Amino acid sequence: MKYALVLEGGGAKGAYQIGAYFALEEMGFEFSKIVGTSIGAFNGAMICQGDAYECYNAWKNLNLEDFKNELDNVSENDDLFSRLKAKLQKHDIKIPELTISPDPLYRLVDRFIDEDKIRNSPIDFGICTINISDFKVERLFKDDIEEGLLKDYIIATCYLPFFKLKRLHGKYFLDGGFASPMPMEMIEEGTEIILIRLSNVPLADTSRAKYVIEPRKSLGRTMDFDKEKADELIKLGYFDAIKSVKGLAGDEYYIKRVDEEESIEYLIDILQAEAENSEIPFIRNIFEKIIPKLAEEFELPLDFKYDEILYKVLERNAKKKNIDRFKVYTVEELTKEVLSEF
Repeated sequence: MKYALVLEGGGAKGAYQIGAYFALEEMGFEFSKIVGTSIGAFNGAMICQGDAYECYNAWKNLNLEDFKNELDNVSENDDLFSRLKAKLQKHDIKIPELTISPDPLYRLVDRFIDEDKIRNSPIDFGICTINISDFKVERLFKDDIEEGLLKDYIIATCYLPFFKLKRLHGKYFLDGGFASPMPMEMIEEGTEIILIRLSNVPLADTSRAKYVIEPRKSLGRTMDFDKEKADELIKLGYFDAIKSVKGLAGDEYYIKRVDEEESIEYLIDILQAEAENSEIPFIRNIFEKIIPKLAEEFELPLDFKYDEILYKVLERNAKKKNIDRFKVYTVEELTKEVLSEF
């Protein structure tokens, strides 16, 4: 079965999507359509044209120093985005006159995007942007875009509101994320969707997606372009994709699930080791006091299952011992790692 891939916008956080894509590819997923907004469109274009590895290298070797000095003056706490969105919704468009040059964005797209490759690809590719000049949201697939203008439209969907306004083929555009940060509406009903998000903040109904790959915590600032950060996000996206598809447990670690009976056995081993270290009475109190106390500590519901306690305990101890989290563990493997440290 072929799927549609939907990529949310999110600036510098886009490295996460490339890591997730490589995990999906390794798991055998193929895509008939890729749609994206903002950086999701850039990543999607690179994947569509068969240059996912080049996209990976681009993220690993980020060089956007051209933006640095001016971006340092842009506060992400400023309400520019919310004010602009409100104006758009009220049809009262007044774009602030800002001075950050979009030239690095132009150069990035010109260097990496190959229109011919995209048009010749068997994968359909689509973007979402806001056409300010005509006041309309444009959701376009590659066949809807005039020959020679594909790069313009990829720039258009990435055009953040603090860039100095420049015309693209005679018109002004704005980042498509203000209209549709994750444009699942571009995918027809009946097509299986895989959505790769860049935010952990609920923005819209994602129930149409068969798999939603998303971070548990914030990935950082939208314009925080940093090589080391990008490397971490690539790894995080890779393992979060495996977690989503394979149904792994864990908040920060990646743990293959076990049934209730097995989970009790592992819990006893781990908690007994902890109790012996701290001289806390163990066997008699495990089900009456220790496990209920843990459930309360982890804020689990009253009808919690023992495997939920197990994953939390494993993660807590693994984190304390600085055990590598970028690996898929069986419960047996992670338990051994944890117990070897006592």
